[in-house]
This record gives sequence, structure tokens and C-alpha cells, in this order.
Amino acid sequence: MQIYIYFFIFIIGTLFGSFFTLAVYRIPIKQSITHGRSYCPKCNHRLEFLDLIPVLSYIFLGGKCRYCKNKISIQYPIVELLTAILFTTVSAMAAEP
Repeated sequence: MQIYIYFFIFIIGTLFGSFFTLAVYRIPIKQSITHGRSYCPKCNHRLEFLDLIPVLSYIFLGGKCRYCKNKISIQYPIVELLTAILFTTVSAMAAEP
């Protein structure tokens, strides 16, 4: 049963990692981090739901934008994965007696 909890925490971690990458990109250019859909920084095409699945969409799209085919930085899935690993590790350490 614990494996399901850790899997869920891992997924939540990827979502937070995705938000962190969004914030790191948008804050310096003074864009809202809470309003407006995500978009490709190269072609400005609004990303659809399936384009926004952390890590998996990067893998399935081959690291490229679905619309303009430009390369997407490896920074995005790396931050998502590292955040997920951190969330899972911290929760596992907190659960130990």
C-alpha cells in the first residue's frame, strides 16, 4: 500500500517541478505565474493538456514542440524529475519511525 502513496507523492512532485520551471521562466520576463496557459517559448502556440504532462510529454514528443518542432530544453524534465525525487525522498524519511 505504501508504494501507491509514494507513487502519488512522486506524481505531485513532478507537478510542482513543472510549476517551478514555469515560474523560473516567467518571473524574469514579468509574466503572471497564475494566469494564462503555458505556451511554446519559440512559436508561442498554446499548449494543450497532453502537452503539459510532466516528463512524459517530453519523452513522447522527443524533446520537441508538437507544433513548431523546435527543441525543448532538457532543463524542464530534469527539474520535474529532481523535484519528484526530492518529494518522495523527504516523505519516505518523514515516514520512518
